Order: sequence, then structure tokens, then C-alpha cells
Amino acid sequence: MSNQGSSDHANLIVYRASAGSGKTHKLTGRYLRLLFSSPYAYRHILAVTFTNKATDEMKTRIIEELASLANNKPSDYITGLLSPRYDTEEKIRVEAKSILNHILHDYSAFSISTIDRFFQQTMRSFTRELGLGGGYNVELDTEKVLGEAIDSMLYDLEKTGNKQLLDWLIRFSEEKIENGETWNIRSDIRSLSSEIFKESYKTFSDRVQENIADKKLLDDYKNILLSYIRNYEKISQQIGEKGLNIMTRFDLKADDFKGGQRSPFNNFLKWANGEIKEPTDTFIRLAGDVSGWYTAKVPEDTKHKIEDAFSAGLNECVCDIIDHYQNSRNYQTAYEINRYFFGKGTSIMNSVRPSAFASCSTLAISLVSSTTLSSMVWPRSLWTISRPRKKMVTLQRSPPSINRRMWFTLVW
Repeated sequence: MSNQGSSDHANLIVYRASAGSGKTHKLTGRYLRLLFSSPYAYRHILAVTFTNKATDEMKTRIIEELASLANNKPSDYITGLLSPRYDTEEKIRVEAKSILNHILHDYSAFSISTIDRFFQQTMRSFTRELGLGGGYNVELDTEKVLGEAIDSMLYDLEKTGNKQLLDWLIRFSEEKIENGETWNIRSDIRSLSSEIFKESYKTFSDRVQENIADKKLLDDYKNILLSYIRNYEKISQQIGEKGLNIMTRFDLKADDFKGGQRSPFNNFLKWANGEIKEPTDTFIRLAGDVSGWYTAKVPEDTKHKIEDAFSAGLNECVCDIIDHYQNSRNYQTAYEINRYFFGKGTSIMNSVRPSAFASCSTLAISLVSSTTLSSMVWPRSLWTISRPRKKMVTLQRSPPSINRRMWFTLVW
């Protein structure tokens, strides 16, 4: 476990460690040393965790260690607690008993909580500065608010200022019908609009706004996407037609091949009809191996036809279609971008977002998604108002590789 101190903040100590390396033990010792700095130090210490389980574990560990010290039981922390003020084990145990009594009789001031709870307490302390009503409620169900916002947006589509959005939604419905999907776009709007609660949208929303200002650029980009999609699908259809023509020329049907009515060669008909379907593993194994195209019981004349078709270009069609679908990454990307084309998508999200927050404002609700609290940036003024003569301590979110149950201890 590495211990790094900052030259800029003499009181800031960062412990970097992996899972199971003793973080809880180390930080419990750190917390105990802070407790022994004054009789009521626990009122001025904030410990923040990521999960409720971690909060319970940390509180339990501290209380148990204080109880062990107070009841003359063995403890690993006695050596670390020795100081000029408590220079003997007896003094440490007497003080531990006093601290334990103070905490148990003033438990609400024993502040170890999750980061979400900490932010909520801070928000409620500064509702005026944040522009929130004092009696606001926390709404964890973003789907409920999102549904109301979508209803509001759809209800307002007939207004003059929403003509462009209405045109886009109509075009979106038409495209879904052309693709054999339902015309009802409500589920698509809900899926897309849920992005407004995610950090990725919050990070790039301003930049996206700038990009969609040029409508001609959006139309040109849309045409490029459609051109790539149609070209890819056209090649797939052409290979399917070519394979069917070769089979027809040699008087072969799909059920003449190995597998009968479930033969992989049925896929050529699907591709020729414009269906986009990736070759199965069984189909891929057909490439270059004519012996896998028929069974031992197949009539000799059918066997010769299959071998002739193999040599006449059918194997080439098999290899071409496999290669075509194995290189579908750009097609899949273009297809998904076109499916939720950001010109429509951003306009929809921008229409839903104000409705969502207007609904929250009307109902005095603070909307909390899974990423909202952890991504909030708190103004420096909030800290200086709270503790004007103390140093401000900054919490930096840990990367995914770090154990999410790591503790952060702050001294106010």
C-alpha cells in the first residue's frame, strides 16, 4: 500500500491500494488517531464511502476497536495511538472509553456516510444557493419523470415553434415503417432521451449543440450514412443473387445440400431478397470444403452437380459473403448512427430535457440518476461559506480499476 502526501496540502494523505491489501485496517487506524486529537473530534470528521455496506463496516470497525481498547482487550492500534499526550497504554484505554461514551450518546454526529448521502446533506444545507426549494423531494425513478416529459413534448408538437421537430419525427416514423418496424416511436424517444441523465451527454452536449447548428452539414452527413448503408446492403444482395443463379444453372435447390430443408444454402435466397443476416458458423465451415456440402447418401448425379457448382463459382460466393459480413463494422456503425441520427436525436433530447426539469421544478423534485451525484461540481463558495477559515479538501473520483469501497476521510 503506497502512502502519498501532497506538498500543497500538508494534511492531505492519499492511500492507493488494491482490494484485500488492508485499506480498512489502515484507515481505521487513521480515524482513531484523529479521534484521540480532542474529546469531541468525531463531530469534526467526515468519512465518505461508496456503498452502504462499506459505511456499516467502517462504523462497526471503529466502534469495536474503541470497545476493545476500553475493555482492556488486545488491539493492533495501541502502538499507533501513543503520543506525548497519551504516552502509556493505560491512558489510551481510559481515553478510548471516554470517546466511546461520547459517540454512543451523540451518535448522529458520528458522520460516516455514502458519497450520495453526503451530497444530499450538502444540497439541503445550501438549497437557496442552488436555487432549490427547501422542501424538495429526491426522485430516483428517472423513468417516471422522463415519461411525463415525453408526454409533454408530444403534446406540444402542434405548436408553431415545433414544426421542424414534428417533421423529423414523421420522417423517423416513416423510416421505421420502411425497415419493417412499428411506426410507434415512443419507445425510441424514451431510449434516446435517457441519455440526458448520463455523464457522456452532459460532457459533450455543448459541443453537439454547435455541430447541429449547420442543418446542411447534418443533411450531407445523413446522405453519406445512407449511401454507405445502401451500398453494403446492395453488395450483400448481389452476392445472394449470384449464388442463387449458379444453383439454378446446375438445377440445384437448397435442400439438395447437406442439411436438407435446414441447409445453410437457404441463406442465399434471404440475401437475394435483401435480408441482412450474418452467416452462421455452419455456413462459414462450408468455405473451400466441398465434402461438407453433401452427405454420403446423396445420389451420384446430385453430388456431381454440387461439385460442378462448387468449381463454377458457388464456393467463391460462399467466401465472398463470409468476408463481406466479417467486415461489417463500418456498416453496423453507420446503421446505428442513422437509426438514432444525432440531428433528430439531439433535437428530441433538447425538447425532452426542459420538459423533464420543468416537471421537477413544478413538483419540487430533485432528480437523481445513478451518475448525477457523483458528477456534480460544487461551487467553491459553498465550501467557504461552510468553513471560511479551513482548507478546502477536494475529492477526486477513483478510476474503475480502483476498489470502489475505498474510504475517503476528510477533516473539516
